[in-house]
Amino acid sequence: MISEAALKAKVKPLIGLVLVGAFVLLVYEVFYWFTHVYENDVQVQTEFTDISSRIDGKIEKIFVAEGKPVSKGQLIVTLEHDDVQLNIRGLETDLSLEQGNRARLQIERDAFEEELRTKLATQREKIRTLEVELASVDDRLVLARKDLSRTNVLVGRKLRPESVLIAEQDKTLVLEGRANLLKAGISVAKREFEQFNATKRQLEVMDNKIQVSFIQENKIQDEIKKQELRLKHRHITSPIDGMVGKIHRYKGEYVEDGINILMLHDPKLFWIEAYVDESQIRHVRAGQEVLIDLEAYPFKDFYGRVHQVGSVTTRGADNGTARQTRLSSAVERVPVRISIDNPPPTLTPGMRGNVNIRIYDNIKLWSR
Repeated sequence: MISEAALKAKVKPLIGLVLVGAFVLLVYEVFYWFTHVYENDVQVQTEFTDISSRIDGKIEKIFVAEGKPVSKGQLIVTLEHDDVQLNIRGLETDLSLEQGNRARLQIERDAFEEELRTKLATQREKIRTLEVELASVDDRLVLARKDLSRTNVLVGRKLRPESVLIAEQDKTLVLEGRANLLKAGISVAKREFEQFNATKRQLEVMDNKIQVSFIQENKIQDEIKKQELRLKHRHITSPIDGMVGKIHRYKGEYVEDGINILMLHDPKLFWIEAYVDESQIRHVRAGQEVLIDLEAYPFKDFYGRVHQVGSVTTRGADNGTARQTRLSSAVERVPVRISIDNPPPTLTPGMRGNVNIRIYDNIKLWSR
């Protein structure tokens, strides 16, 4: 049986060892408190991109699944669009009809212009021919009248028979009748020329119809572009290279403009969001090294650096998040963004952990 003295002799070293260990632990904790800022319950954060429709409609198909990668420009969601395609086909038919109608108008216009040009040229030639013939008749009429006057004198002197006078009179009358007929013909031809020339206005009418057709075609094309834009809005593509985080709506559901359908995030963009006690924030600076412990990886340490120190406290930001409800109402905290070096491949937004921000460089400055 061990005596009391022997027992005390064995216990005293143990007590002393425990006290020394406690003292060392206390010293370590005090040193750690002076050289580190520790925060628990931090979260992994990323930038989320909410995908929504720009128009109302029913989801026809979702081409992606949660947790799957997508590429920028990849088709991810389509809304029902049969009605839009029918509208486009109808408008394309109207466009073809309008183009055909304008082609017909153009052919009619060109044919009319050619016919009018021919008629005007023919009428000008007719007038010129009549005028030339009239000039010839006028010259002959002048000679005939001179001959008639001379014959009349000779007949009066009994130097010519009266039958010659009658012949000269008939000749003169014939030429005068021919001249009058030619003058009338020229007058009629000129009026016809003016009538033909007046029909040029029909060319202006046809040109106006063709111009209206162009306007109508542009109107139809604008409507087609509008419908194609509506169709494009029913084909939703990914704006980024990322990962599908959460799908909120599914095939057959009706969605309105601005309603989130699914959520994307960049799988290469992560950071730790820590909320540091206001009493410790003065020690935190951008660039300080940080030890990161993630609950998902309890036996592995990760490292990062302070990337940004917030300029507004959580209460000042008044963002109403669930995190604020977990924070003490008596303590103000400042958000600190921490980068992660070599993050694990399965890192997911929302994962929790703890961080130790090493601030002993600042301590050295204070000691000076």
